[in-house]
Amino acid sequence: MKPRILTLEPTEGEIQHAAFLLWEEQGRPAGRDLEIWLAAKEHLKHTLPHHGQKVLRARYAAHRPTAAQATAAGIR
Repeated sequence: MKPRILTLEPTEGEIQHAAFLLWEEQGRPAGRDLEIWLAAKEHLKHTLPHHGQKVLRARYAAHRPTAAQATAAGIR
């Protein structure tokens, strides 16, 4: 069986925040929304693997089942 490669895609909120910071950093230019959005997304794609474990832990913690749910599902 081939090992699965985990790829982390930035969430829309993460992209939105990064794009806003980039937009401000560039002097709040008008008419470059898409360009800045795509640049922010690309930047995050390259940044997430370096911070992947931290991001995964945070996302897992937000969606981790409670002890009761885990027991009911047979997860230990």
